[in-house]
Amino acid sequence: MYIEKQEFEKTVTDYADIMLRCAYIHSGNRTDAEDIVQEAFIKYLRKSPEFRDEEHKKAWLLRVVINLCKDLNKSFWKRKTVDEASEYDLSDNDTVTHGELWDAVSRLPLKYKTVIQLYYNEDMTIEEIAQIVGKSKSTVCSLLQKARTLLKKQLEES
Repeated sequence: MYIEKQEFEKTVTDYADIMLRCAYIHSGNRTDAEDIVQEAFIKYLRKSPEFRDEEHKKAWLLRVVINLCKDLNKSFWKRKTVDEASEYDLSDNDTVTHGELWDAVSRLPLKYKTVIQLYYNEDMTIEEIAQIVGKSKSTVCSLLQKARTLLKKQLEES
């Protein structure tokens, strides 16, 4: 199947921001996040998948971003380089981007960062997150609870 130019442009307009925020949360680096989003859109063009609805498309794109981030974080290059200190605005609301909270979120293990970012920053439901991360709803609830506990502990220690 071939993706029409207008459809691709609409997809980029609709999902680039959420994909970039997700990639940034996982990579911790603006440049890597931009590269990951670009690679995700290339995969979208090459595969030309058919989706049931817009939520399915959104979930597929975010899953691709998360997988690309995991690949990057496992790579030799990423393990042997030091992340740049980046001042990248993640959202229109200032909750996640403020100093101590962002530092605490960025220190969480990847599985917790993902659910925190999708739940609080992207306002997704437990069901949507479960679909994206490939876990059950109860597992996502547990991950959120554990992430909140870890964040609280980190913030109290600061």
